Amino acid sequence: MTQRTNPKELMYFKLPTYAADLLVHFSVFYLSLYFSGLLSGLQAAVMRGNGTSIILFLSYVCAITIVPIRLNERRIANYMVLLRALAQTVLTVSIFIFVTSAVYKITPVKFYLLYGVTAGILIIVLHLLIRYIILCIRRSGKNRLNVIMVGADERLVAISREMKAGYGVHGYNVLGFFTDKYSDQVPDGDRVLGGIEDVFPYLAGHHVDELYCGINPSSNEQLTCRLIHEAESRFIQFWFVPNMNGYPRRRMHYEEFGSVTTISLREEPLNNPFMKLLKRTEDIVLSGLFLLTVYPFVWAVVAVGIKLTSPGPILFRQVRTGYNGKGFKCLKFRSMKVNADSDKVQATEDDPRKTRFGDFLRRTSIDELPQFINVFKGDMSIVGPRPHMEFHTEMYSELISEYMVRHLVKPGITGWAQVNGCRGETKTVEQMKERVEHDIWYIEHWSPMLDIKIVLMTVRQVLGGDKQAY
Repeated sequence: MTQRTNPKELMYFKLPTYAADLLVHFSVFYLSLYFSGLLSGLQAAVMRGNGTSIILFLSYVCAITIVPIRLNERRIANYMVLLRALAQTVLTVSIFIFVTSAVYKITPVKFYLLYGVTAGILIIVLHLLIRYIILCIRRSGKNRLNVIMVGADERLVAISREMKAGYGVHGYNVLGFFTDKYSDQVPDGDRVLGGIEDVFPYLAGHHVDELYCGINPSSNEQLTCRLIHEAESRFIQFWFVPNMNGYPRRRMHYEEFGSVTTISLREEPLNNPFMKLLKRTEDIVLSGLFLLTVYPFVWAVVAVGIKLTSPGPILFRQVRTGYNGKGFKCLKFRSMKVNADSDKVQATEDDPRKTRFGDFLRRTSIDELPQFINVFKGDMSIVGPRPHMEFHTEMYSELISEYMVRHLVKPGITGWAQVNGCRGETKTVEQMKERVEHDIWYIEHWSPMLDIKIVLMTVRQVLGGDKQAY
């Protein structure tokens, strides 16, 4: 269920948050000038100018456009609020540094470092505080939306239960159900307020913010139109809850083709050219930094270990299926003895082909690090569906109807499937189906924040020791 942004929430929470964010940025900006000794001389005149303040303001606007403020979503936990605040601050500071350095030809590293770190910490604390205040307000009975359900089948009952989960946190007050049948399905604690026709006098005498309707308009078009008209005339948000039995359970996209409504089976955020550019920029910057700093030292140590334990090349190159089904040479540190089955047989937990040092590389996921080269070249992304051997692509594309959908984006070093337990050997078709479902979910729900979340989950998984990494 998609959550609507209530105008009151925008006024009460988002606008003050924007103002508080900007206040932090500007306060820290001028304090950093003072403590970094830039309040005198030519640089001070430039940095204090109105032009720099405008650049700082525009940098913040760009940042919240890319990573919107979301303080009032029921599914966001506190750590996601922290990540969003951190991402917004990093983007603001990065854009500001880039523009001011380019315009003013100066790079006072001490000032930028002091400003960036201090602003990041304070804004994270600020967002967590605002989130806590919102939850306290809701628990006190305020900032709540009055909701009624017209109908009482399993769809509306499920919505009601979701709204009431975590009492007081989500900000919904389910007033009750209007139904001519399914009364026995209404959950304990909820009220049946009457039959379907009773909803109209009820709306006239009670304050309602949102109405969820489960009536099939094709079977009762006149009643549905009356409900919509009544809701709109009273400024009530109307939600139609259709029966989607028989349709794939995924996020769909509605469009108008002339006078006809059409449904696309999936909405892919990475079809947006700006989002695609953003993801590619992330990949180039992060993979480039890794290859220039950490990778040479890792390669030197791993190369010695591989050469001492088995003859053969340091890097293992294997053709795997990539973006739009095209093959590419995926790089790994060689962890097995050179063998003829490497392109057809998956590694098993006690695979005799693995060397002792190679087993260590696989269990720590160090063997995957050369794929940052693939990322930099554009064959892969840091986050995305894991690339499979061409042999497996041919086999599973015949067995799983949606298998090839996972190739609508670039494959990744890590992915949503991997951090949700779908990693390593796939012994059954059902295991591969589960992996494909996770990959498709990632494609349909991609966002920069989701990539950050997956990277952090991967780091935690690796540090904690993943039993499926073999």
